[in-house]
Amino acid sequence: MLTILCRNAKVRRVRVHDLRHTCASLLLAQGVDARTIMETLGHSTITMTLDTYAHVMQTTLRAAAERMDDALGLEDANEETG
Repeated sequence: MLTILCRNAKVRRVRVHDLRHTCASLLLAQGVDARTIMETLGHSTITMTLDTYAHVMQTTLRAAAERMDDALGLEDANEETG
């Protein structure tokens, strides 16, 4: 039945697990803190959340480092030396 509904709506069928993963990935990418994501997903520990979505965390960590560079005025210094 679900397959027919998805086909008629012209959307692909996805698993609930896929939706959870997308939710967590999008929240991390938007800068939502890991504790909030842990509680949203119902994980028992923050370690579980961080271990599961570590690949997304790398992107947000890089963005945080760039923001710190901007705040400290290091972007201009890097351009002068680079």
